[in-house]
Amino acid sequence: MSHESLDDRRKALEEQFFQKHDQELVQKMKDAAEKKQSREELQKLTGIANEQVLDALSDLKVGGAATLVMSLFPIIEVAWADGVIDAREHAVILDLARTIGLEKDSPAWNYLSKWLNEKPELTWHTLWVDYVKALSAKMKPDDKAMLKATVLGRARVVAEASGGFMGMAFRVSESEKKVLEKLELAFG
Repeated sequence: MSHESLDDRRKALEEQFFQKHDQELVQKMKDAAEKKQSREELQKLTGIANEQVLDALSDLKVGGAATLVMSLFPIIEVAWADGVIDAREHAVILDLARTIGLEKDSPAWNYLSKWLNEKPELTWHTLWVDYVKALSAKMKPDDKAMLKATVLGRARVVAEASGGFMGMAFRVSESEKKVLEKLELAFG
């Protein structure tokens, strides 16, 4: 290879490197702007001011639909309490998702679909607790009580869906009771 062609090759590689670097910087700026917009949207929607909670919700990359994702988590956590989601629980979860306005193929639907097949990681419970605490901190006592009753009521509907032992008596299993108690603790 001649000196001139080596020089051209070096220049091309330098340009390729800097172009890739510039694209990465532009993407980082876009991501930061989207995250800021998402945080602002979530703050307006929920009234939450806690930066950590807003950041965690923004990281879901679903915008305002993060509130739907958070409202689905308790019913999913209860359904997975015994290690498996049975057909009745599955049907009840889909019905509840529709009643809260979840649309098929929406970003929140994608989380639900994944959670119906795979148990959410433990970090989701922590995020949900932080979300509930931040959300309810801004609420009047009556509104907080209504939120608690709604969340726990939906979770109990899922817990009762599997019908307990042979469909009678203990309608909520011990593992489901423990999850319900754990969810209730988030409300203080």
